[in-house]
Amino acid sequence: MKQFFEIARNIISITAPAELSVWNELRPRFEVFGTAEQPTILDVDVTAGEITDDDNTVIYAPEFSGVGFITGTASRTPKGNIVMQFRHIDEKERIRLRMALSDDFSRAEILIDTNTGKEENPYFLTHALMLAFLMATTANGTLLIHSSTVGCDGKGYLFQGKSGTGKSTHARMWLNNIEGAELLNDDNPLIRFTEEGVPTVYGSPWSGKTPCYRKVSAPIGAFVRIVRDPDNVLKRLAPLPAYVSLTTSIFHLPFMTEEQRDVRHRTIERLVQSVPCCEMHCRPDAEAAEVCHRELTIKTI
Repeated sequence: MKQFFEIARNIISITAPAELSVWNELRPRFEVFGTAEQPTILDVDVTAGEITDDDNTVIYAPEFSGVGFITGTASRTPKGNIVMQFRHIDEKERIRLRMALSDDFSRAEILIDTNTGKEENPYFLTHALMLAFLMATTANGTLLIHSSTVGCDGKGYLFQGKSGTGKSTHARMWLNNIEGAELLNDDNPLIRFTEEGVPTVYGSPWSGKTPCYRKVSAPIGAFVRIVRDPDNVLKRLAPLPAYVSLTTSIFHLPFMTEEQRDVRHRTIERLVQSVPCCEMHCRPDAEAAEVCHRELTIKTI
């Protein structure tokens, strides 16, 4: 069954057998982004079966991917195409999912392991779909950022920080204490400039541990890196620290093409020039949200 989805103004298709339960578990979060059939930037075919290793040239093999329990490798075929293989961090001999990308990243063929007689955790599939989407869209300026994002006063505010630093907690403080605040995405929203040049944040089918899959968008009000501190103080970052702050939060892959890396770099530079980038030194309390909201929306930082 083939379905079409619009994600951050990118049209993709996903084709999977109707009986494939691992896709059926994920499909509701994608169907929020459903759209009519139209030209696509990415076509994904998902099937299930036995996966065998290959002897392609490995180009990326981290000891640990840093994404939950997933580790993975990337290799290049003799024709130059990229193939990704994903494993559980505790079962590195067994390939759970294999994804082959076309040379222009417009197609992805995903094979899910059924070697044990049962289908795998959908986390492997959603991770592969996210990577395929990014490889297909980075060159048009679509970026994924690790952020908890709140909509308020008609704008989107993106709270950044390493896992455990309190970005989701700070977002929750906004939801509980700032009138009109709503969660747009709790982990992986997308960023893209509109045709009119407006930096905009978009909801996505990827939202970490919090199920927040919404087809919404908002002009970006600010990027805010959360820093634990006894005092609640918002600080505007100068251009260079702002660039570093965004770069560390915006997703990349070491084997992206030169064009993809260049577009990513230029888009981040453009964001720094267009949007306030800040650090919020704060406690995990209601006052922190009130101070941050006031400084961003009432005062000029």
